[in-house]
Amino acid sequence: MKKKILILCKTDLQRDPRVQKQIEALYEDYHITCVGLEPSKHHGVMIEKPLFDLDGRNSRSSNRISQLTKLITKQYKSLYWTSNNTDVLEALKEEKYDLIICNETESLPIADALAQSNPTPIYCDLHEYYLDDRQTGSFSKAQQKYEKWILLNHISRVSIFSTVSPQIIKEYKGRYNIDCVLIDNACKYYDLKPRLKTSTPIKLVSHGASIPARRLEIMIDTVAALGDDYTLDLYLMNNNPTYRQHLMNMVERISNVNILEAIPFEKIQISLNKYDIGLYLLFPTHINNTFALPNKLFEFIQSRVAIVIGPTPAMADIVTQYNIGAVSKDFTKESLSATIKQLSIEKIDEYKINTNTAALKLNAKRNIDQIRKIAKGLID
Repeated sequence: MKKKILILCKTDLQRDPRVQKQIEALYEDYHITCVGLEPSKHHGVMIEKPLFDLDGRNSRSSNRISQLTKLITKQYKSLYWTSNNTDVLEALKEEKYDLIICNETESLPIADALAQSNPTPIYCDLHEYYLDDRQTGSFSKAQQKYEKWILLNHISRVSIFSTVSPQIIKEYKGRYNIDCVLIDNACKYYDLKPRLKTSTPIKLVSHGASIPARRLEIMIDTVAALGDDYTLDLYLMNNNPTYRQHLMNMVERISNVNILEAIPFEKIQISLNKYDIGLYLLFPTHINNTFALPNKLFEFIQSRVAIVIGPTPAMADIVTQYNIGAVSKDFTKESLSATIKQLSIEKIDEYKINTNTAALKLNAKRNIDQIRKIAKGLID
């Protein structure tokens, strides 16, 4: 009889690559129950329970005021155990699980309560690093203390932690004495061929969220100044309509930059394959951004495009090791422009060819194998 695994995550399970990776790794050998904001719709999931109501998104304003009051006055236990989180716990108590996989810290108290009532190992994928890492301001600092309370009050019940990059592993060890397994954000392998014999205009591309903190204006200004021998297509989500509209207004006057609709998650690599260079700047505004190793880098690799990035250490290490692109000296448009301009057509094609080797080594298979190893070890 198959053992039972519960996966908890306060995200839309259809759009969370790390949770999708966990499901893909485990569904053949275990009965999987998923709890999130929206169901994953993965064919291998036995039970889908979209039970979470993140941040009281369906709550009345009076409840939101009460939550903010509890946050500021450090009534953390009362703040966490909302009617929604309590209902989730009660619904899940009906079943006994052999392993609980908890994504990030938001659902750790629920996992802990379940594990105590039916002794069960917990594997916590911390994803990235958000502790000690908020923007300035009293609300952000209060939220940070609350999230730290969640982790520190439930850390002893977790058997194994994982996170996304070697640098973030060091942060968790140095600050909280947490040993993490490395499970990066590599996506699945795509059997694509690079589009060689690059010619002008050189086609650059970037994709992702419309977030002011990402300062997408820098990339737009850079390519605009490079002139008609270069183009940039930005495939942007509409998660911040005001900012996205600001960018659209900006490019109306620029002939070689376009803002396009976001690419469906499952079509990213195939859609990007027609481009020459994947462009990405991740400004080191806080610890997580400084040491991140995001999905986008691996999506560029599987798309078989050359890569130009800012000097984010974890990404720069991979780009340099596999010789698949160039790293700007800093995050300014002057440095970025100089980095792009010094790439000859022959060099761009060389980087594209080298992504074939990188794609074979840097894909989701090794992470899936690691997740299977973790689950088997804890359950056995």
